[in-house]
This record gives sequence, structure tokens and C-alpha cells, in this order.
Amino acid sequence: MKTKRRKKKSDKFLNGSGKFFIGLIIFYLLYFAVNKIIETEQDKTYLYERSEIEVTGNSIISETKILNICGFLKNTKGKIEIDPERTAQDLMSLPYIKGVGIKDRPPRKLSIIIEERRPIAFVYGLGLNLIDEDGFLMPIPNDDIIWDLPLITGIKQTLGKLGNATTAAPVFRALKLISYLEQENSLLLDFVSEICMDNKNYIELHLIKGGATIRINSDTFKKELFVLKNYLVNYVDWNQLQKIEYIDLRFNKQMVIKFRA
Repeated sequence: MKTKRRKKKSDKFLNGSGKFFIGLIIFYLLYFAVNKIIETEQDKTYLYERSEIEVTGNSIISETKILNICGFLKNTKGKIEIDPERTAQDLMSLPYIKGVGIKDRPPRKLSIIIEERRPIAFVYGLGLNLIDEDGFLMPIPNDDIIWDLPLITGIKQTLGKLGNATTAAPVFRALKLISYLEQENSLLLDFVSEICMDNKNYIELHLIKGGATIRINSDTFKKELFVLKNYLVNYVDWNQLQKIEYIDLRFNKQMVIKFRA
């Protein structure tokens, strides 16, 4: 004879409204925990000693200057409070910095990650300045850094303001040329000392150590530089470039070479 098992009160509780109350308790516990974390984060103080600041990614901007911006001056001793958001804004105001990340790394470390702009040329406008691949103008820093970069000359338009992208269209054409050389002919770029944009129809490249002048069209320079690369690699001793006065590639299917007398 089969008998039916009577449900216990606890079974009824779990199958009925008990589930709702348990879920409600869990929700409030989670809500309390999250709010506690938020309150703790809001009340957190960022107090650090100089030795607890880690700076990475910088080469143009010295670590000393970055620490000064954080608030560590020459005579600062002990801990100071650092506001990560304000510090990031202050660092971003420097013309050499493209991005900043600030992370608190327990137990006691503040990591400042710098993304600097990469200068690819000098450009002469209101004095001599640096410029990156985006056309962003930067003053030359006072630090003793050796810059092995080509000089963009012959710009007749106003360059624009430091700390902003240039407004001169010929500069962007020169930057496009440099970018192409970086990708396709870095060896030739190493020999280029000056990129003259004085003429709107063609570009002149002046090579280092009194080497040849290279003349190329502004709109078809990729094709012409490809021809030049093959010629220099296969037919010319790079150490003998001083014997060439100029190489003119502006003519279709022709290359005019003039040797020094």
C-alpha cells in the first residue's frame, strides 16, 4: 500500500513566498555591498610619496617634470594628495603628450602611463619647431635630446599655433611623403636632410653631407620614389652620392641625372 509523503512546512516555504523573500534579502545585501564599495572609492584619499609614483612611456618629457605636475616640487617631503583626474588634465595640456592613463595599484603604487607624440620632422615657421605625423606642432624641448629628423622648409603659409595641428596644406604633403618613406624606403629617409616645399608643383629632397638634390612631382611622388629606390639600390654606391648634383624624376619614363663637374 502506497503512502503519500506529507510536505514539510520548510518545503512549502521554499516553493512559495519564501523564494521571493530570499531573493529580496540577496538583492538588498548586494545593493548594500555595491554602495559600500562606491562610498569607499569616493572617500578614498590618494596620498603618495615620491617613491610610490611609477612613470612609464615618457622620453621627451622628463620624469622630474611629470612629478612636478603631480605636486612633487624640489623641496617636497613626505606624502602629498594627488587628484588623478586633475593631474591627467594638467599632463594633457603639454604639447608633447597625446594620452595619459593613471592607475592606482595596491598596496601603494600610482602608475602614470604616458603616450607621447612622435615627432617625425622639424618645420620652420615661427622659429624652429617639431611636428608629428598628424601635423601637431610642438616646441623643441629644452632637454638635451638629439633629433635625427628631416627639416621641412619652403612653407609660405602661416603654420598655426603651437599645441595644435598646423593649418598649412604643404606641410601635410611633406608629412605624407615622410610617412611613405618610413614604410617603403626608410634607407632613403635616413639620407634626407631637407624637404623643400617652396614650389607647389614639385618637391625637392636634399640629401645629407652635400649629397644630391632629388626632384619629384607633388602628386605622383610614390611612383617616382619607387623608381629612385630601384636605381639607388642597384646602380649607385650610397657613399658616392656627393658626386651627383641632382636627380630629376618629374618626367614620364625618364630620369635626368646631373653629375658634379
